Amino acid sequence: MKRWLLSLMTLMTLSSTAFVQTTTDPDIFYNARIVFSDEHTMHFQMAFAPSQGESKGSCFIINGEEWLALTHTGTGRAGITHWAFPFQAELMIQTLDDGRLEGLFEKTETNERFRFYAEPATVIECDALMQQKRFPEGLFGQSTFNSPRHPLAERYDLRMRAGKENEVHAVGEFYTHTSGEIRGSILTQTGDYRYLAGNRYGNRIFLSTFDGVHCYTFTMELQRDGSVSGTHFSGASYREDFSGTPNPDARLDNPFTITTATQASLDLTLPEYASGEPVRILTGQGKVTLIQVMGSWCPNCLDESTFFKELAALDGLEVYALAFERSDDREVAKPAIARVASYLDLPYPILFAGRAERGAVEKVLPIENFISYPTYLLYDRQGKLIEVHAGFSGPATSGWKAYSEQMFATLQELLEPLP
Repeated sequence: MKRWLLSLMTLMTLSSTAFVQTTTDPDIFYNARIVFSDEHTMHFQMAFAPSQGESKGSCFIINGEEWLALTHTGTGRAGITHWAFPFQAELMIQTLDDGRLEGLFEKTETNERFRFYAEPATVIECDALMQQKRFPEGLFGQSTFNSPRHPLAERYDLRMRAGKENEVHAVGEFYTHTSGEIRGSILTQTGDYRYLAGNRYGNRIFLSTFDGVHCYTFTMELQRDGSVSGTHFSGASYREDFSGTPNPDARLDNPFTITTATQASLDLTLPEYASGEPVRILTGQGKVTLIQVMGSWCPNCLDESTFFKELAALDGLEVYALAFERSDDREVAKPAIARVASYLDLPYPILFAGRAERGAVEKVLPIENFISYPTYLLYDRQGKLIEVHAGFSGPATSGWKAYSEQMFATLQELLEPLP
């Protein structure tokens, strides 16, 4: 039992950080922005650690508690440095004589490019980033600055695409950090919007997150009756309105009851993503088996992969990832999967399962009502299906601690020595 408790404490410490990486000696902090359209300029923060010797230094995208490390992939003409995200995206950055940065953000999968700008921000200490505000004061007008301040609730029942036929139920979680920054996340049935961070001016709140796939800005207005209304911008063209009411008991549907299995065991053969060699997954061979349905394009999948990486260290547990990609050609999909596998240093097999399209997962796995990447299936030693979990609410959410502890408790029970 002591061994299990030690493993639990160690894994909880490691897995709770997800994408978060830190640098002990950041050189310069920047207030940055990407101009996606006339309607949407996304503001975020970043930091550079200095180069030392042969080291090219480090570049981090900062989303509240998250420090997302980018990978230096080269330096081109005029000193333009290239920094890759774990997804198919990169920043191309040129340092100007006055210390400002300019360049491009490119989605390499679609060849879309958007202008990038950043200005140095003087910061006294790392945890006081909001001394230099993510969203500059006055940028969006001051119509509510002098109004009585309405309270910001910790939890909201939200309706995304409010009033539309395809309206989506969501849960908003927000809090004021000690730095004064507003932080939190928005949860939907398929996953969370990861680490949101920003500022409050009067009764207006501005939040954003940027990880190369999520390029999100949320503008919110707090109302006198406690409700909230706002707009979500994503990338160059997406816009949706949302509204919500405070509700400390706001909940989504139970993720364990949405996607169901059509058979209790599994016998499946798929190619390993890099080599193409066939790999057979056969449950009931004396090992507990965890099957992850994921895609290299999916940030929530990477959060879950970070967690599963630590789980894979448990004796008696086999973990397999089934990658559903943008292409049905393994050779085309291979570089994107390899980037994720390398970035996270994943120790468990990743199998190529085909193209991520409607009905694809149900053709590979014996399940129905698949709704979300990621989804996992868990089998015991005898090959019996224990649970199917749809979606993933990660370390940016308040339920993360309870979820991860329950996952460890379930595995502990399944992995106990047989009598």
